[in-house]
Amino acid sequence: MLDQSVSKVEVKGFAARFYDQLLKWGSLGKYERFLKEAIAKMNIEKDDAILDLGCGTGKNACLMARYLGANGRIVGVEIGEEMAAQFEKNCSHLSNVFLLRQSFLEPLPFKKEFDKVFLSFVFHGFTQENRRKIIDNARRALKDDGQLIVLDFNEFDLNEKPLWFRIGFKTIECPLAFEYIRINWKEQLKEWGFEIFEQDVWFMETLRLFKAKIKS
Repeated sequence: MLDQSVSKVEVKGFAARFYDQLLKWGSLGKYERFLKEAIAKMNIEKDDAILDLGCGTGKNACLMARYLGANGRIVGVEIGEEMAAQFEKNCSHLSNVFLLRQSFLEPLPFKKEFDKVFLSFVFHGFTQENRRKIIDNARRALKDDGQLIVLDFNEFDLNEKPLWFRIGFKTIECPLAFEYIRINWKEQLKEWGFEIFEQDVWFMETLRLFKAKIKS
Protein backbone atom coordinates (compact mmCIF):
# COMPACT_ATOMS: atom_id res chain seq x y z
CA MET A 1 0.00 0.00 0.00
CA LEU A 2 1.30 3.45 -0.93
CA ASP A 3 1.87 6.03 1.78
CA GLN A 4 2.19 9.81 1.74
CA SER A 5 6.00 9.68 1.84
CA VAL A 6 6.14 8.87 -1.89
CA SER A 7 4.26 12.04 -2.82
CA LYS A 8 5.85 14.87 -4.79
CA VAL A 9 2.97 17.27 -4.21
CA GLU A 10 4.80 19.48 -1.70
CA VAL A 11 7.37 21.54 -3.57
CA LYS A 12 10.36 22.96 -1.70
CA GLY A 13 13.64 24.77 -2.24
CA PHE A 14 14.63 26.09 -5.65
CA ALA A 15 11.56 24.55 -7.33
CA ALA A 16 9.23 26.34 -4.88
CA ARG A 17 10.95 29.71 -5.25
CA PHE A 18 10.80 29.58 -9.05
CA TYR A 19 7.78 27.31 -9.51
CA ASP A 20 5.77 29.50 -11.90
CA GLN A 21 8.81 30.41 -13.98
CA LEU A 22 9.87 26.77 -14.30
CA LEU A 23 6.41 25.74 -15.48
CA LYS A 24 6.31 28.61 -17.94
CA TRP A 25 9.73 27.85 -19.40
CA GLY A 26 9.26 24.09 -19.35
CA SER A 27 5.95 24.31 -21.23
CA LEU A 28 7.08 27.09 -23.58
CA GLY A 29 4.28 29.27 -22.24
CA LYS A 30 1.55 26.71 -22.86
CA TYR A 31 0.87 25.98 -19.17
CA GLU A 32 -0.27 29.52 -18.41
CA ARG A 33 -2.58 29.56 -21.43
CA PHE A 34 -3.99 26.21 -20.33
CA LEU A 35 -4.59 27.51 -16.79
CA LYS A 36 -6.41 30.58 -18.07
CA GLU A 37 -8.65 28.42 -20.26
CA ALA A 38 -9.37 25.96 -17.43
CA ILE A 39 -10.21 28.71 -14.93
CA ALA A 40 -12.52 30.32 -17.49
CA LYS A 41 -14.40 26.99 -17.54
CA MET A 42 -15.09 27.35 -13.80
CA ASN A 43 -17.80 29.94 -14.59
CA ILE A 44 -16.86 32.08 -11.61
CA GLU A 45 -19.57 34.52 -10.51
CA LYS A 46 -18.60 37.99 -9.28
CA ASP A 47 -19.86 37.32 -5.72
CA ASP A 48 -18.37 33.83 -5.38
CA ALA A 49 -16.50 32.75 -2.29
CA ILE A 50 -13.77 30.32 -3.40
CA LEU A 51 -11.67 28.03 -1.23
CA ASP A 52 -8.39 27.16 -2.98
CA LEU A 53 -6.88 24.05 -1.37
CA GLY A 54 -3.16 23.71 -1.98
CA CYS A 55 -3.03 27.23 -3.36
CA GLY A 56 0.73 27.20 -3.94
CA THR A 57 2.23 30.39 -5.33
CA GLY A 58 -1.13 32.14 -5.73
CA LYS A 59 -1.00 31.99 -9.52
CA ASN A 60 -4.46 30.42 -9.72
CA ALA A 61 -5.87 32.79 -7.10
CA CYS A 62 -4.69 35.79 -9.11
CA LEU A 63 -6.33 34.41 -12.24
CA MET A 64 -9.59 33.61 -10.44
CA ALA A 65 -9.69 37.01 -8.73
CA ARG A 66 -10.09 38.69 -12.13
CA TYR A 67 -13.63 37.32 -12.28
CA LEU A 68 -14.66 38.52 -8.82
CA GLY A 69 -16.40 41.70 -7.80
CA ALA A 70 -16.13 43.63 -4.55
CA ASN A 71 -18.14 41.03 -2.64
CA GLY A 72 -16.27 37.99 -3.93
CA ARG A 73 -13.34 36.46 -2.06
CA ILE A 74 -10.72 33.73 -2.25
CA VAL A 75 -9.18 31.90 0.68
CA GLY A 76 -6.06 29.95 -0.17
CA VAL A 77 -4.91 27.11 2.08
CA GLU A 78 -1.21 26.25 1.99
CA ILE A 79 1.10 24.53 4.47
CA GLY A 80 4.42 24.88 2.58
CA GLU A 81 6.46 27.78 3.92
CA GLU A 82 8.11 28.74 0.64
CA MET A 83 4.93 28.39 -1.40
CA ALA A 84 3.01 30.45 1.17
CA ALA A 85 5.63 33.20 0.90
CA GLN A 86 5.16 33.23 -2.88
CA PHE A 87 1.39 33.42 -2.43
CA GLU A 88 1.63 36.40 -0.08
CA LYS A 89 3.97 38.19 -2.47
CA ASN A 90 1.94 37.51 -5.60
CA CYS A 91 -1.46 38.27 -4.07
CA SER A 92 -0.50 41.23 -1.87
CA HIS A 93 -2.26 43.68 -4.20
CA LEU A 94 -5.60 41.82 -3.97
CA SER A 95 -7.74 42.92 -1.02
CA ASN A 96 -10.18 40.02 -1.38
CA VAL A 97 -7.60 37.21 -1.45
CA PHE A 98 -6.49 35.69 1.85
CA LEU A 99 -4.10 32.97 2.98
CA LEU A 100 -4.66 30.34 5.67
CA ARG A 101 -1.45 28.58 6.73
CA GLN A 102 -2.74 25.13 7.55
CA SER A 103 -2.76 21.58 6.25
CA PHE A 104 -6.03 20.83 4.47
CA LEU A 105 -5.78 17.26 5.71
CA GLU A 106 -6.80 18.63 9.11
CA PRO A 107 -10.35 19.88 9.78
CA LEU A 108 -10.74 23.40 8.38
CA PRO A 109 -12.59 26.19 10.24
CA PHE A 110 -15.31 26.56 7.60
CA LYS A 111 -18.89 25.37 7.39
CA LYS A 112 -21.12 26.04 4.39
CA GLU A 113 -19.23 29.24 3.53
CA PHE A 114 -18.00 28.70 -0.03
CA ASP A 115 -19.57 28.56 -3.48
CA LYS A 116 -16.60 26.71 -4.92
CA VAL A 117 -13.79 24.55 -3.54
CA PHE A 118 -10.91 24.33 -6.00
CA LEU A 119 -7.94 21.92 -6.20
CA SER A 120 -5.36 22.31 -8.95
CA PHE A 121 -2.87 19.46 -9.51
CA VAL A 122 -2.62 18.50 -5.86
CA PHE A 123 -5.34 15.85 -5.46
CA HIS A 124 -3.38 13.14 -7.28
CA GLY A 125 -0.48 13.52 -4.88
CA PHE A 126 -2.27 12.10 -1.84
CA THR A 127 -3.09 8.63 -0.62
CA GLN A 128 -6.69 7.51 -0.99
CA GLU A 129 -7.16 7.89 2.77
CA ASN A 130 -6.00 11.50 2.61
CA ARG A 131 -8.03 12.20 -0.51
CA ARG A 132 -11.08 11.22 1.51
CA LYS A 133 -10.08 13.73 4.21
CA ILE A 134 -9.79 16.44 1.56
CA ILE A 135 -13.24 15.64 0.18
CA ASP A 136 -14.72 15.69 3.69
CA ASN A 137 -13.22 19.14 4.25
CA ALA A 138 -14.61 20.31 0.93
CA ARG A 139 -18.10 19.06 1.76
CA ARG A 140 -18.13 20.86 5.12
CA ALA A 141 -16.86 24.09 3.58
CA LEU A 142 -19.30 24.18 0.64
CA LYS A 143 -22.73 25.76 0.64
CA ASP A 144 -25.52 23.31 -0.14
CA ASP A 145 -25.49 24.35 -3.82
CA GLY A 146 -21.72 24.74 -4.02
CA GLN A 147 -19.31 23.04 -6.40
CA LEU A 148 -16.17 20.97 -5.93
CA ILE A 149 -13.87 21.74 -8.87
CA VAL A 150 -10.76 19.66 -9.48
CA LEU A 151 -8.14 20.36 -12.14
CA ASP A 152 -5.86 17.34 -12.38
CA PHE A 153 -5.12 14.21 -14.37
CA ASN A 154 -7.94 12.43 -16.11
CA GLU A 155 -8.45 8.67 -15.91
CA PHE A 156 -6.43 6.97 -18.67
CA ASP A 157 -4.39 3.92 -19.58
CA LEU A 158 -0.76 5.03 -19.59
CA ASN A 159 0.22 2.11 -21.84
CA GLU A 160 -2.00 3.50 -24.60
CA LYS A 161 -0.19 6.85 -24.67
CA PRO A 162 2.80 7.69 -26.92
CA LEU A 163 6.25 6.59 -25.77
CA TRP A 164 7.45 10.13 -25.13
CA PHE A 165 4.46 10.76 -22.84
CA ARG A 166 4.97 7.50 -20.94
CA ILE A 167 8.63 8.30 -20.34
CA GLY A 168 7.83 11.83 -19.16
CA PHE A 169 5.04 10.70 -16.84
CA LYS A 170 7.18 7.95 -15.29
CA THR A 171 10.08 10.36 -14.83
CA ILE A 172 8.18 13.25 -13.27
CA GLU A 173 5.22 11.79 -11.41
CA CYS A 174 5.08 9.99 -8.08
CA PRO A 175 3.58 6.49 -7.57
CA LEU A 176 0.38 8.07 -6.22
CA ALA A 177 -0.31 9.60 -9.63
CA PHE A 178 -0.17 6.14 -11.25
CA GLU A 179 -2.83 4.99 -8.80
CA TYR A 180 -4.90 8.14 -9.33
CA ILE A 181 -5.26 7.77 -13.11
CA ARG A 182 -6.67 4.25 -12.70
CA ILE A 183 -9.52 5.26 -10.37
CA ASN A 184 -13.07 5.79 -11.65
CA TRP A 185 -13.58 9.14 -9.95
CA LYS A 186 -17.21 9.46 -10.91
CA GLU A 187 -18.01 6.31 -8.94
CA GLN A 188 -15.55 7.05 -6.13
CA LEU A 189 -16.97 10.50 -5.50
CA LYS A 190 -20.48 9.08 -5.39
CA GLU A 191 -19.36 6.93 -2.48
CA TRP A 192 -17.97 10.06 -0.82
CA GLY A 193 -21.13 12.13 -1.29
CA PHE A 194 -20.51 14.01 -4.55
CA GLU A 195 -21.78 13.77 -8.12
CA ILE A 196 -19.67 14.84 -11.11
CA PHE A 197 -21.95 16.76 -13.45
CA GLU A 198 -19.58 18.44 -15.90
CA GLN A 199 -16.06 18.00 -17.20
CA ASP A 200 -13.59 19.31 -19.78
CA VAL A 201 -10.46 17.52 -20.99
CA TRP A 202 -7.18 18.59 -22.60
CA PHE A 203 -3.88 17.21 -23.90
CA MET A 204 -4.85 13.85 -25.38
CA GLU A 205 -7.57 13.63 -22.70
CA THR A 206 -4.95 13.21 -19.97
CA LEU A 207 -5.88 16.42 -18.11
CA ARG A 208 -9.35 17.19 -16.81
CA LEU A 209 -11.34 19.84 -15.01
CA PHE A 210 -14.39 18.33 -13.35
CA LYS A 211 -17.19 19.92 -11.40
CA ALA A 212 -19.08 18.00 -8.75
CA LYS A 213 -21.94 18.88 -6.45
CA ILE A 214 -23.02 17.47 -3.12
CA LYS A 215 -25.42 14.58 -3.60
CA SER A 216 -28.95 15.49 -2.63
